[in-house]
Amino acid sequence: MWSEEQLEIIKSPAPIKQVIAGAGSGKTKTMIGLISEVAKKKDHRPSKTFVVTFTNKATNEFKERIQNEGLSSEYQISTFHAFCYRTLRAHQPFFKNKNWKILSELEKENWSIAFFKEFKFELGGIPYSMLAKDNGRLLLEEFPDVYQIYKARLMHWKSEQGLFELEDLVKALLNELVSQEKWTKEFSATYERFIVDEFQDTDPIQLQILKHLNPQELTVVGDDWQAIYGFRGASPEPFLNFPKVFPDCKQYILSTNYRSLPEIVRISKIPISRNKRQIPKKTKSGRKGKGKVLFWELQQPKNDLLEVIVSLQTFQLPVQVLVRSNYRKSAWQNFGMPANQIGTIHSAKGLEWENVLVDLTEGWQISNSTNQLQWEEERRILYVGLSRAKDTLILLGRSHPKTEERGEDQLFKELKGSLREKPRQFPGKRMGD
Repeated sequence: MWSEEQLEIIKSPAPIKQVIAGAGSGKTKTMIGLISEVAKKKDHRPSKTFVVTFTNKATNEFKERIQNEGLSSEYQISTFHAFCYRTLRAHQPFFKNKNWKILSELEKENWSIAFFKEFKFELGGIPYSMLAKDNGRLLLEEFPDVYQIYKARLMHWKSEQGLFELEDLVKALLNELVSQEKWTKEFSATYERFIVDEFQDTDPIQLQILKHLNPQELTVVGDDWQAIYGFRGASPEPFLNFPKVFPDCKQYILSTNYRSLPEIVRISKIPISRNKRQIPKKTKSGRKGKGKVLFWELQQPKNDLLEVIVSLQTFQLPVQVLVRSNYRKSAWQNFGMPANQIGTIHSAKGLEWENVLVDLTEGWQISNSTNQLQWEEERRILYVGLSRAKDTLILLGRSHPKTEERGEDQLFKELKGSLREKPRQFPGKRMGD
């Protein structure tokens, strides 16, 4: 039932654990096993254990797994933002006694668009909805002066309206803990054990909150190779630096990939091996067989998709297409790819398919001038896409003269270095020729 790696984690008496869980390594199963093992202790109180998930969907899935294993319904399970909200609402005097509410994404976008209209000449023709996305990331990059005004006015407006964003609540909780407010001392004893999933996608503030809470037992689970939410302010640094913040932690690695066949595991590691900031892992496949990896090249990425879609239909098996951007997703749909067979790599996190095509022709957020940190994040995004495949992986790149090379082309070239057969060219011999 358990591998040696999984069993070592489940049976470990170490109070502070860092579990480095590679793609397809059964991390959720291992976390459930760890909880089941702890539940055997006579003095164990489920209500004293808090499981932190990354999304509401993951929260529901974890609760379902707990129920299916016949474990207690008293385990506290939620996202980190929900944990901060509930904590402040229940214990912090201001948040307990004042009328306030969470600012919705739609409300924030509407306010932001009204603000941008005041600066329409400075902002030019960039759609306001794009400037409002990801907490104004594009605005910060292109118009830093306007961004500073935007943030100041947004903060003032929220204060007047009694509105808070989830990120505000995280900062507020940390400030209360750092100040050692009276209520925080009582609250710190509420939970004895924290288990944090997807810790590679956290941020430094969340790491500091855990440090100040100082639980008796703490287990963080994640994979720095899959840290792909930089646009939300997340960073792999908290996961990479966890042993420095918690020097008594015991590290464990889940290195066996039970999802992908060996050749796919080998190919998936190629881009990530070029990143300097990473925890090295000797990942291996837990399945027998080789796996099929195909390289297809387009001469015209905007026009040759129809031929690719026709070729995919000859597989007689469903192929999931993964792209870097919603814009590229629309291009595939415009050429007739069914909506349920295409998605962005970010939306595919945690999912898997027998056959996957990763599109490396358009939409990647890199160029020859991109800094090293962004290059590393794009490689991690690519790794997540590649590692969704179980049996067949198709890499779609551009065929082009060297003088036209772009960021996407360099990523594709890194993978082509391992090519063992000639790539298929599109357009090639057309159907019916």
